[in-house]
Amino acid sequence: MRILQLISSLLLLLTTISLAQQQPQQTCSPADTLTFTSTDHVHVNGARMDIKGIAWYGFEGGSFCVEGLDQRPLGDILDLVKANDFNVIRIPFAADIVVSMNARYPSNINFGINPGLQGKTSIQVLDEIFTQAAARGLLIMLDMHLFDWSQYNNQPGLWYSHKCKWEEGFCVETESDCVRNRDGICYYYTEQANKDMWSTLVERYKSRWNFLAADLQNELHEPATWGSGDASTDYAAAAERISDEIFARNADFRGLIFVEGIGNVPIEPFCENHTATNQGGGHWWGGNFEAVRCRQLNLANGRNDRLVYSPHVYGPSVWDQDYFTWPSYPQNMPAIWDAHFGSVRQLSGKSVVVGEWGGPNTGRTGIWLNAFADYLIAKDMRDNFHWSLNPNRISDTPGILVDWYTPDQDRMTLLKRVQPNPTKFTVSGSNVCYTSSSLSSPVVVVATSASASVSATATSIASSPSISTSATVASSASTSLRSTSTTTTGTATATATATTTGSASCFISATQTVSNTWQEGGQPRTQYSVTVTNNSPSQTISSLSIRISILPTQYWSAMKNPTDGTYGLPSYMTSFGPGQSFTWGYVAPGTTTLTVVTPACVSSSSNSASATTGGAAQISAAATTTGAARAVTSSTTGARSTSTTTVGGTTTGAVTTSFCSSGICSSSTTTTTTGINNNGGSCTVRISQNTANSWPQGGRTMISVDAVLTNTGSQPISLLSFRFSQATETTWNMGQSADGSFGFPSWMTSLA
Repeated sequence: MRILQLISSLLLLLTTISLAQQQPQQTCSPADTLTFTSTDHVHVNGARMDIKGIAWYGFEGGSFCVEGLDQRPLGDILDLVKANDFNVIRIPFAADIVVSMNARYPSNINFGINPGLQGKTSIQVLDEIFTQAAARGLLIMLDMHLFDWSQYNNQPGLWYSHKCKWEEGFCVETESDCVRNRDGICYYYTEQANKDMWSTLVERYKSRWNFLAADLQNELHEPATWGSGDASTDYAAAAERISDEIFARNADFRGLIFVEGIGNVPIEPFCENHTATNQGGGHWWGGNFEAVRCRQLNLANGRNDRLVYSPHVYGPSVWDQDYFTWPSYPQNMPAIWDAHFGSVRQLSGKSVVVGEWGGPNTGRTGIWLNAFADYLIAKDMRDNFHWSLNPNRISDTPGILVDWYTPDQDRMTLLKRVQPNPTKFTVSGSNVCYTSSSLSSPVVVVATSASASVSATATSIASSPSISTSATVASSASTSLRSTSTTTTGTATATATATTTGSASCFISATQTVSNTWQEGGQPRTQYSVTVTNNSPSQTISSLSIRISILPTQYWSAMKNPTDGTYGLPSYMTSFGPGQSFTWGYVAPGTTTLTVVTPACVSSSSNSASATTGGAAQISAAATTTGAARAVTSSTTGARSTSTTTVGGTTTGAVTTSFCSSGICSSSTTTTTTGINNNGGSCTVRISQNTANSWPQGGRTMISVDAVLTNTGSQPISLLSFRFSQATETTWNMGQSADGSFGFPSWMTSLA
C-alpha cells in the first residue's frame, strides 16, 4: 500500500546519510616522496585523501591563459580558492600551448597587478600557477580539454584529430585530419602526438609535489566506443596505450591518471547481456562508463593503482535529457547514475571522482543539484571537481563566484555539504603536511524508500502567528570532543517552547555535536553538526531562528537571515511537522553557544471525509466554523479520480469540518471512493484532510489545508485530479493541468 501524502513539510524523500567520524591526524612527509594512488578512494602516501576540486578555465581558449588575471593578482585568486576549502584546481588547456609552447603568450593579463607574469609565455604562466598554488597547499590537475582553441565550439570526440564519414547521422568511418592553429599551421594531432604532448607535460611537472593528476582527454563522445576492439574508436584501449607511454617515459611520476567515459553511444554487443539496469541512455559526454561492467582498464607494469575513473554529469540546464521529464524525477535519477557510472568503483576497485558537475541553483536544475549531492554522499563518492571557479557568463553552468571577489554562498553551502572536510595540505620547509580523512570507510548509509510518499499542499499562507521564546546550549570545541554538557560527550541540546494564539504549543530541541577540530592559520576551527527536532505532539513549525554566539566561517543546509544574522530552515523546507528533524552544520573559530529563538508553530486538526461509491462518486464537505464554509468535492469516473480541498475557515479555536455524502453527514475519519479501471478492476482511495493553519487576510479568513490520499485497493491509480471549489492563492508539490485541475506531482506517474 502506498500513501500520497500531501503535506508541505515533507520535501525530501531520502534520510540523512550517517557518516562515521574520526579525529583527523596530520602527517608530514618529504615533498619528493608524496605519491598518489587509487583504490576505493584516492590516497596520498596510503592515507585517504578527500578531494574538493574546482575547475579554473581559460588556457583552452583564445587568450591562452586562465581568466581573472585582468581583474585580480594571481595570488589573490589562489587565496580565494584556499579560503573556500578547495584543495585541488583542475586546469583545462589546449594541447596547442604545449605543442607551440614558445609561441603562445597570454592576452588577458593586467600586468599592472600581475607584474611577475609580464613577458612569460602561457606555459610559463602555468609554471607560476603551480609554484604559487604549492605555497598555499593547493594541488593541480591538468585537463587536456581541446587540441586547439579553435575547436572551442566543436570539441573533438576522439583522442586524435579526425574527420568522419557520416551515414544516417552516425560516424561510420574516421580518418586522421589536421587542425589549423593560430599561426595557420595545420597540425595533425595523432595518437602519438597525444602521447608526446602528455609525456612532455608530465616530464615538466612531475617533480612538483602538487601535480596530482593528468586528465587524459575531456569529454569523449560520438564516435568513441568503450571496449569495441575498433582501434579507431575504442577509447578504453587508447587510454591504456597513452597512460602506458606516459609511465614508460616518466617512471618516477607519482601522480594519477584520470580517464573519462564516452558519450551517448549504444552499449557494445559483447556487453549487452551484462547491463545492470534498463535505465541507460541519455549519457553526458565523458559520462558513460556502462561497458566497464565488461571491459575494465588495465595498465602495464602494475600501474593500475594510478587509475581514476572520472565521469562528467550535468542537469537540465545543459541539455534536457528525456529522464528529466519523467514524472518520477528526481527520484528516478539514482538508478540512472548507477547505470552510467555508479557501479564502477565496486566493479573495478578503483576510485571514481566526478570531474565536472554544476548548473544554476534554481528550477529543475536546482532540484537536480541537490539530488546529485545526496547521491554522492550516499555512495561515499564525495570527491569531485565542480565547474567552475570563473564567474561564468553562460547561464547553464554559472561559476562559484558572482564576480572575481564574491563567492556564491548558496553554491558554497552545497559544495560544503558534499565534501565537508577536504584534506588540507601545508608546506613546512622541505616537507608537506596533510590531514588524514575525517571519514571512515565504508560509510554506513541509512535510507528510506524514495517512493513511499510524496507531498503537496494548497494554501495561501501569508504570515505565521507571533511567538517568542529562547533557549541556550553550549558545546566545547576541545580536541577530546567533550562538551560542557554533563550528560553527553561531544553533544549538547537546546530546547525551546512556543505557544500560538490558539493555545497550541510547539517544542523545539537543537542538538549540537562537535564533529571535527583543527588548526587553520594558527587559529582553532571547530565543525559542528546541529540536529533540530520538532518535539511538539501535533504542531507544525513554520519558521525558526537560531543564533550562534561566534560568527561561523562556513555553514551549510540552513538559511541565513541577512537582517539579524540568525539561521533558519534550509531553502528546500517551508516547515517541518511533529517528530521531524533536519540537520545542518557550520564551522566556527572556537567554542560556541546556540540560542534557539522564535520557533513559529501553526495549529493542526485532522478532518476527513467518509463515503463509499461505485463508479462515479460525489462527496461534499462544509466547514462549520465561525467563518465562511467552503465546499469540497471528490468524484471518480472510471480510472479518473477528482478531489478538492477547502480554502476557508476561521482564525480562532479549533476548525471543525463535517462531511456529507448523498445528504448524509458523517464525521468518520476515513473516506473510501471506488472507481473501475480499464481492466475491470476496482481502485479504492481513502481521502482525509488536515487543517494546518488559519488566519485573517485582507478581510477574508484563510485556511491552510493538507490532504492525504491512500490507495487502499489492489489496483494502481494512474490518473488523479484535484479541482478546487474556488481559486487558490498558493499551491505547491502538485502538478497542474491545462484545465486548471491539480494532480500527481511531476515525479509520480501512479499511486500503487
